Amino acid sequence: MASTSSPSALEASQLPSAAITPNSELSAAEAATEKPPDDSSKLRMFLGILRKFIGVKDIASVRFSLPAQLLEPTPNLEYWTYLDRPETFTAIGDSDEPLDRMLEVLRFWFTKDLKYVKGKPCKPYNSTLGEFFRCNWEVSEAAPSITALRAAVPSSSKSSVKSTASATSASPKPTEEPIRVSFLTEQTSHHPPVSAFFVECPAKGLSARGFDQLSAKFTGTSIKVTPGEHNLGIFITLHKRDDEQYQLTHPAAHLGGLLRGGLSVSVGDQCYTTCPKTRTKTILHYLEEGWLGKAQNRVEGVVFKYDPEKDDKVRIADVPEKDVLARITGNWKEKVFVSFAPNFK
Repeated sequence: MASTSSPSALEASQLPSAAITPNSELSAAEAATEKPPDDSSKLRMFLGILRKFIGVKDIASVRFSLPAQLLEPTPNLEYWTYLDRPETFTAIGDSDEPLDRMLEVLRFWFTKDLKYVKGKPCKPYNSTLGEFFRCNWEVSEAAPSITALRAAVPSSSKSSVKSTASATSASPKPTEEPIRVSFLTEQTSHHPPVSAFFVECPAKGLSARGFDQLSAKFTGTSIKVTPGEHNLGIFITLHKRDDEQYQLTHPAAHLGGLLRGGLSVSVGDQCYTTCPKTRTKTILHYLEEGWLGKAQNRVEGVVFKYDPEKDDKVRIADVPEKDVLARITGNWKEKVFVSFAPNFK
């Protein structure tokens, strides 16, 4: 993966000699006692700053600076990418069936934020207005075919759905030659922070675009993060499928663990994936976590036929059983399973 880099580095010979004086030099003993702040001390400092913003509607729109030691040395344009598993993106549109293509989009959805599963939440540096970041992925292994997975699953066995999905999802197949995915994003507004992104895979006739903007509010024990007014989700277009377009909206999330000293991300909201051309829609419900016990990270969902002219189904309970094509259950940080109509076994 390659990225642009514009600043040039100063050589040591270019530094003025007066910049280093005997009085400014640290002794070996002083240097040895200086230690970078650990995660717990960073969180205590961060929590002290956040207490000043209790009651503020949107922290992200307020002009304030965080100490450098609280920030990760990564620009936000590089951090906010949705291609943690690019092979799931390149697999979108492979299937001939509309339901299978929707499932390909959902597979990409559940893998786009693996940074929160494999890594820790962090606050990247804000990019400057007009700054951009670009990179490419060379995808040499294809994600398993959704159509093949469905064909291998007996319709009367729910356990087979789970075992097949979990076993083959980790077995990518080599492609004939690497497929390139290109990503470009630019900071289009500094206050409030807004960036625009574009993803393209010409070989597969795929593109994705959208605006990234977050709204954040400190509740006293956690930070609630919701999409900003410009963030309408991810728009994926399948150019080889008569320009089918899928809109994927983002749910609200909570950044917790501030008092315990260990940050964690939880999701408790509903989000939607719609494709007007194929008249298919998905409702995903991320269940709220309880105050006690271990986080479950549960998600439930339903894929169904809908009328784009009368899109009034906003909850899973609103969907008539006759319109349901598939149901989704699982843990969004571990495994997600699909069962198909008509028996969902």
